Amino acid sequence: MNTFELERAVEPFLLLDRSDIVTALLLALALGTVVALIYRVSVPGRVLSPAMQSSLVLLALVAAMVMMVIGNNIARAFSLVGALAIVRFRTRLRSPWDISFVFFALAVGIACGVMAWQVAIIGTTVISLSVLALYVVPLAGVRPDRLRTLRCDVAAFEGIEAEMDRVMDRHIARRWLVEARSLRFGESLSFRYRVVVSDPEASAALLRELGAVEGVERVVLDLAEEAAEGVG
Repeated sequence: MNTFELERAVEPFLLLDRSDIVTALLLALALGTVVALIYRVSVPGRVLSPAMQSSLVLLALVAAMVMMVIGNNIARAFSLVGALAIVRFRTRLRSPWDISFVFFALAVGIACGVMAWQVAIIGTTVISLSVLALYVVPLAGVRPDRLRTLRCDVAAFEGIEAEMDRVMDRHIARRWLVEARSLRFGESLSFRYRVVVSDPEASAALLRELGAVEGVERVVLDLAEEAAEGVG
């Protein structure tokens, strides 16, 4: 083995050909786009932020570029950690589902950056199919478009819970109380439920009927956290 071959074997990522660099970045772009598309398919009940979808593609490209810059150089790796330590990220991701896709995009970019192209392609394919499978057969046993969070603020009347239960029984397949608390020194009560609606299109009827119950001050029906942000 000559000197050039030895150097290339010891530090393969510091002596990349231009064709390798272009191939890695193009592959990261293609697979990052796949990640963004799978993310969009996995949350059909949400109007997604264009910035989030674009960021997944850019994360794959940036990760690939970072890995090519670092290579096998430990000093560069520690320098990168030090540089990133001064950056403060204030954007809060909405759920573990979003965080999972951020790591998905980073893993794709890292695999492309270290020239593990088979790992990148096969890994993206398997994870994408897994996401689609989780949407078709949700592990929680509940379709994400039927899961909601229901909040009711009511006056502290006796018997009001029974009337609310009758209304919810007509529109809600399953429900469980997440939180109950008093407001205004006990004058009002606030109940927060996680519910599975019988018909997602009948949400307006549920709101109207609950709002018509005497003593109900406010009703808020929102997507539950798991339903809004992943197939769960």
